[in-house]
Amino acid sequence: MVQAPFFGAHAREHAYVRMVVANAKAMKASNDYAALMEGRLTNFPSKEEIAVHLLTIQQLRGELDTVREAERQREVDFEEWRKKLAAAEAEKVVAQSDLNSMEEKYRREIEGRDRKARKDLHLARVSLAKEYEGVLAVIRGKLEQKKKETAAEILLQETRARIEALTKYNEGGFKLEAELERLKDLEVSLDVDYGLALVSDLYLGRLDLPEISGDSVNQD
Repeated sequence: MVQAPFFGAHAREHAYVRMVVANAKAMKASNDYAALMEGRLTNFPSKEEIAVHLLTIQQLRGELDTVREAERQREVDFEEWRKKLAAAEAEKVVAQSDLNSMEEKYRREIEGRDRKARKDLHLARVSLAKEYEGVLAVIRGKLEQKKKETAAEILLQETRARIEALTKYNEGGFKLEAELERLKDLEVSLDVDYGLALVSDLYLGRLDLPEISGDSVNQD
């Protein structure tokens, strides 16, 4: 019981010390905060600086808006060019299709004209061949007639030679009147045959030959 006051004083002293320490820490913290606030107030920009900063911010915002508008316009222009390119590509496809159709049309027309030309040429050749065949038939007939004429002429000349010989023999005293009369009758008959078989040498020159054009000869 005698030591109780001592322990009580010690406890109070200890509590006081703790209070002093806590107070010192609080004062230090307060001073630090005050110094921090003072530093911040010292470094805080003035109204002029704030106005400059605000103006700079407004300018930057304006530039940003300008850049954004330019970018938006570029996107619009790009989309417009893309549409024009697509339209041009579509027109190119249509034009190519039209060109292909025209080429096919011209090809068919050329082939048609070529077929018609070949057909006309074939018909012309057939017609020309028929005309020449007719002319050649006439010529062959006339040549055959000419052969008959020649044969009749030869036989007539032989008969006349025999008549002449028999006439001389008859004048010499030979009795050949019957044979001579027969040959004279034969001469008359052969003379008639010769006249019927006679063909003019100018006849072939008067034949109506078909005309031959350069195209008929040169084309295949």
